[in-house]
Amino acid sequence: MIFNRLFCNRGILYQNFRQHGWLGILYLITLLFSLPLHIATEHRDIPQQITSLFQSNGETHILFAITFPVAMGIFLFRYMQSGAPSDLFHGLPLQRKHLLTVNLLTGFGMILVPIWLTTAITGWVWAAQDGLAFIFNGSEIWMWGLSMSIYSLFMFMLTVAVGMCIGQSVLQGLTVYAILLLPVVFWFIFTLHLQHYLFGYPYGDMNSYAEKISLVLRMASISNYPVIGRELVIYAALALVFIPLSYVLYAKRKVESATQAITFTLVKPIFRFGLMFTLVLIGGAYFTMIAPPGSTGWTIFGYVLGGIVGYIVAEMIIRKTWLIWNGRLLPKLVLYGLLSGLILYVPVADWNGYAARVPEMNDVKSIKLGGDHYTYVNGVNQKVDDQPFYSDDPEFMEAVLALHQKIITSDLSLPDPVYPDDNYDEYVYINYKLNNGKVMKRRYQIPEAEFRQELMALKQSPDYKRVAYDTYKLDEDLLSIGIRSTISSYRKVYIGSPDQVREFKELLKQDILDQTYEEQRSPWQSFAYAEMNQESASNDPYQPKEMWSFEIKPSYDRVIGWLKENKLYDQLLITADEIASAQIVKQEIDSPGNPQWVYAEPEYIDGNLSGSKQVATKNKKIISDLLERQRSGERTEKATVYQIKLNAIRGENIYMMLKEEDLTEDMKAILADQ
Repeated sequence: MIFNRLFCNRGILYQNFRQHGWLGILYLITLLFSLPLHIATEHRDIPQQITSLFQSNGETHILFAITFPVAMGIFLFRYMQSGAPSDLFHGLPLQRKHLLTVNLLTGFGMILVPIWLTTAITGWVWAAQDGLAFIFNGSEIWMWGLSMSIYSLFMFMLTVAVGMCIGQSVLQGLTVYAILLLPVVFWFIFTLHLQHYLFGYPYGDMNSYAEKISLVLRMASISNYPVIGRELVIYAALALVFIPLSYVLYAKRKVESATQAITFTLVKPIFRFGLMFTLVLIGGAYFTMIAPPGSTGWTIFGYVLGGIVGYIVAEMIIRKTWLIWNGRLLPKLVLYGLLSGLILYVPVADWNGYAARVPEMNDVKSIKLGGDHYTYVNGVNQKVDDQPFYSDDPEFMEAVLALHQKIITSDLSLPDPVYPDDNYDEYVYINYKLNNGKVMKRRYQIPEAEFRQELMALKQSPDYKRVAYDTYKLDEDLLSIGIRSTISSYRKVYIGSPDQVREFKELLKQDILDQTYEEQRSPWQSFAYAEMNQESASNDPYQPKEMWSFEIKPSYDRVIGWLKENKLYDQLLITADEIASAQIVKQEIDSPGNPQWVYAEPEYIDGNLSGSKQVATKNKKIISDLLERQRSGERTEKATVYQIKLNAIRGENIYMMLKEEDLTEDMKAILADQ
């Protein structure tokens, strides 16, 4: 009786549902429209196999989960943020723990009842209706209900806990979303700071995880990255922690703190520094992006300006006035500024040894080059186990360590995160798995010419080629192989015989592993592409099989010999007799300090972009020579290239590019005559 009378006070419960119950009803309606109605009315010719109901309109589900519970938390505890209602409610013959309990129970009911009613109705639709557009198991329905419950309760309890420290409803809502976005702001902007000042920082590896650390950004990734148990455990644990925290804070909160921006003295310096440091990072990032390349002074100016503005804004919010000027303002600003400077400086300081650290051979268990691998199965991106990509081969490990050591001792400048140096044409991404169980990662951008010997020793090792060229896929079972000409997509052959597939795979693997360093860096375009068709691990009919593509370079003698032997080579080859004429136009590249990509560009000839005179020829020898040499695109500041169009007698025309040094004497002769 005491529990029902005090903790579940019927009068307050009735008042809450009468005044705020519309939020729960609206939550139910929106969930019904976004899930069961969407599933029941969606039409697809071929049903889609899904492993999570968040793959069906999941962005909308998360949007509702991060908005309605926040609104409920603000409305149910609105009495604490207004002077007269606060005096009225706290004058009732109820202790604060009773008021908090009855309002929490109201919020839990308004959240959980709509979610589980939607879950039940979705289950009924799944069981009763045939021919749904989505194929899923019953367990996915309960998983959706559990996930939505945890997400929604986390948002509600976060709003309640924040409301104990904030005395204004609008500021309470803004603070909730600021807390959700703060990790992302720190993640991206502090990463930019580290990339700017910390040599070797593996910035690219972090972006794939950013969307998972904030429910606000989870809206964009929920369809491709499924909900995992660890994520739900973290949010559930946080929601549970906020419950006793709310009781403790509510017990210490003063009634007269209603309408104040910050209700606890201890929270004020945290709020001050948090807002100030956030604007420090934003100011530094902004001026880093708009400043000319290499202008470090502008970045420092951005940090200082952001800190000053952030501190002043925080002080105005706390005092609720712009009249904040007094003798203690400047000393506090200096103190917070020094603390911000230390946080920015310590991670990038030379004395911490990060930039100069190269592990000893005896401390390294294995090494992987490159980032994470992902595969798309049943509509979601899944990270591939990276253990097969690590190598403990001594020769490979020594080559990586030698390259790393030379990078450290070389006088390379830090890469500009906004204006990267395009002359640095080699990316080195090293993952060391150490004997102590830790993983050490470094990423560098280096000029190939300066590190040619070290790169040659590394890239000629079999373990490098195995990962860089995905040769491990050639050890797997294949259904068939499709080979498509690089020049013409209409020229293609298929290999379906198991014996031929096995022979082709072995020869291709040998050719890849036998490549020299020069062949790997060859500027010539591949002869063809081989598409490996596998059985799919997916149950989605839209994704019936997996495909991997491998280049067939002109230097792959075994594969090309096999194609000739099996009378497939001529089916891919285009001869001069099939070409009516060739058009050639000169293109000059002259942009010092501003490298640009140059590649075969149909519009350059067809649209006459240069306005230069075009040279045409029907000489079969010249056309035959052109068919045998096609340069890949490249990035350059100064070069003379020739855009070429081969006019086919039948079928598609062919576009290619050559540099001046690639021209034969016959080509030079006809160009000189014009």
